[in-house]
Amino acid sequence: MTLARSDAGWIAGTAGEGIVTIGDPRLKAPTAPVGDAAGAAELVRTMVERLRELNGAGLAAPQIGASVKAAVVEVRRTDVFPDRPTCPLMVMLDPVIVSRSENAVLDWEGCFSVPGIMGLVPRAETITVRYTDPDGREVTAEHHGYVARVVQHELDHLDAVEFVDRMRDMTSLTTVANYLAHHQRASTAR
Repeated sequence: MTLARSDAGWIAGTAGEGIVTIGDPRLKAPTAPVGDAAGAAELVRTMVERLRELNGAGLAAPQIGASVKAAVVEVRRTDVFPDRPTCPLMVMLDPVIVSRSENAVLDWEGCFSVPGIMGLVPRAETITVRYTDPDGREVTAEHHGYVARVVQHELDHLDAVEFVDRMRDMTSLTTVANYLAHHQRASTAR
């Protein structure tokens, strides 16, 4: 099986075209409800295209400069994350986490808005999220493990939170290159 290649610029610490990076006030701006799913079609199309171009697992609207409550998640295996479970495309408009397990799991995260950097972040192992899909239907879904982690990460962006804000401490902060050289094998052995 050929793995998708993670964005080389992100690995090297360069933001992808049009990606809002940490320190930009737009990532800390309040987000407004989408409300009308049909009216968000162009934004959703743009977000899905960018996510797929970058070979990422998720993208939130604030990361492309739109201050609305929208996120897309599509987890595929990549060269940086060869063992992660996959999940088909989910488009979440006005998402809300309605429950979280008390059990937290510490694992590695990176972010297109924090290019070239990764760290260990605690996340609930299981979540239930409610959102509107692009057809205007309300969806309630439970997610576990890595997919739950990605959903929590993207929904954090809708509340002006980056993964570094969730880290217990900064001792695990590393470049993606150092993650690949020193931590990836230990991470996949878990």
